[in-house]
Amino acid sequence: MRTRTKARTLAPDLARLAEVLDGLPLGVAALDLDGRILFMNKSLEALTGFSSHEAAGVPGRHVVRCGLHVSAARAAGTGGESLPSDGPPKGVESDIIDRRRHRLPVRVTPVAVKDGEGRVALYLEAYEDLTPLRDMEQRLGDASGTGQLVSRGEAMERVKRVLPAIAQSEASVLVTGETGTGKDLAAQVIHKASPRSRGPFVRVNLGPMSEHLLEAELYGRVAEGGESLPGCFQRANGGTLYLSEIADLPVAHQAGLVRVLDDQTVMPTGSDKSLRISVRIIAATHKDPEELVRAGALREDLFHRLSAVRVHLPPLRERGEDVEFLLAHFLTRFASRFKKDIKGFSPRAMRLLCAHSYPGNVRELRNIVEYAAMICQKDMILPAHLPAHILAATDTAWTVSEHRPGVRADGRTKKRP
Repeated sequence: MRTRTKARTLAPDLARLAEVLDGLPLGVAALDLDGRILFMNKSLEALTGFSSHEAAGVPGRHVVRCGLHVSAARAAGTGGESLPSDGPPKGVESDIIDRRRHRLPVRVTPVAVKDGEGRVALYLEAYEDLTPLRDMEQRLGDASGTGQLVSRGEAMERVKRVLPAIAQSEASVLVTGETGTGKDLAAQVIHKASPRSRGPFVRVNLGPMSEHLLEAELYGRVAEGGESLPGCFQRANGGTLYLSEIADLPVAHQAGLVRVLDDQTVMPTGSDKSLRISVRIIAATHKDPEELVRAGALREDLFHRLSAVRVHLPPLRERGEDVEFLLAHFLTRFASRFKKDIKGFSPRAMRLLCAHSYPGNVRELRNIVEYAAMICQKDMILPAHLPAHILAATDTAWTVSEHRPGVRADGRTKKRP
């Protein structure tokens, strides 16, 4: 009876308060002194899936199914400290279960509302939806996770540290690096850590193809019957378009790409209407882009538009401290895939692998380990399990120069295995 009388007394004030709270982006519930719902604002209705009318008079814990109802628990004397009488309210992170049984992360902040005599008249609990923040943390975690660009050495770690910041921009990105250094992975990391991560990630290899097919692949095509075949820009709309080898795009088509980047519109083949798109471009090349410009293989205006942000991936020969780490990483992966109990590399095999120059970079190293794990029938990778070109290349590298005995043919100090 006390609760109903109190609610009736506060009814005019509650109506005004509800009108104000409906305009807030935070979910807010008003609870009486027994922890029952008086009303919920529109944001909390959307968050929980319950309407304020449905929730009225129901205990808050049955509507906003949360591990923590700070105000109600303290008011009902069911545990917890008393609310502080002064100072700003403090939020606590928890979860709620919505009507569809989805678990949503929230920050709960309780506020005691007092009457004119200084007594607590009701409680407000504000629920901030932390889902967007958790999504961002997940994207940033993916951007530096070992499941993407695997490294331990400082050269690659410097690159990985800047990728999340690059991801937050809408600027075009040019990724450079030798074949096998991980340009495709870097592009995926940028996309996954970006606000566009919920949109598509479309990878296009601009290899040789007929002019007609290339136009259709880039900008789409409208067939005679009116059927529309989307190009890569339409498929990537709202997300990221990754052009894996920009130097393979014929110069004659590069001007069209400049126009698309400037206007953010495409004209499908066979159509007289342009389509507006929202696409972020990431381009990559294994060649020196400045040299491509000098040679006339890459338009200078296209180069400047694509290289608003530059990312260079160092070759494996400049990541010496990463070689052993990567060997162990990929051996764990492939031993698990092939269901083998391989504990590691023999000292001789490890020396041979560390002496290799890896012209194919990380991709070559991964393939070598996959091959060795596939044919190994022991608990250790031995030299006999390594591809023949590793032994041949290493034997060549150990050839002693006539004028510099004790020095490898590649100029490094010779150390006999």
